[in-house]
Amino acid sequence: MAMSRSDAKRVSQADDNDIVVTGSRVRSSPASRRGDWNACTVDDPAQDAARCRKRVARDARAAPVLTEGLSLAWDGETDDAIAAFGRAIAIAPRDPAAYLNRALAYRRKGEPARALDDLDQAVRLAPNVARYRYHRAVVASETGDRRLAERDGERAVELDSQYDAIVDRD
Repeated sequence: MAMSRSDAKRVSQADDNDIVVTGSRVRSSPASRRGDWNACTVDDPAQDAARCRKRVARDARAAPVLTEGLSLAWDGETDDAIAAFGRAIAIAPRDPAAYLNRALAYRRKGEPARALDDLDQAVRLAPNVARYRYHRAVVASETGDRRLAERDGERAVELDSQYDAIVDRD
């Protein structure tokens, strides 16, 4: 849809407080919305188990156990959540989401070394998934491993440019 001259003039005269409708679809910037880095994880602000039930695990047998772990974590029952994620790992040992969530629970509990071990496993299982690289970069930074943090942060951005808005490059 082409913009008429009068529409173009109005757009050019608009100040920062004006809303201009052009008929074009505008994609919001990654920084303006929460990305998938926390969706259906221990740190998900939505905390919607129903939404996560089908998205949380590759293995359908592990999904209910992972969802239970998420609910426990969201209720502040970190130790019970860690146990549930451990059961999910026993059911589906090749499911990186279970390792990610247990890692986030360990991080919440103040056990970054154990979190890093689980994130290492998640990255081994899914080396080309940005969210696992991103979370490992965060924990690596917290443990003082700047080299791993930088490498994983850059790799997360390579895999998904939306991570550029949240990766720490200091």
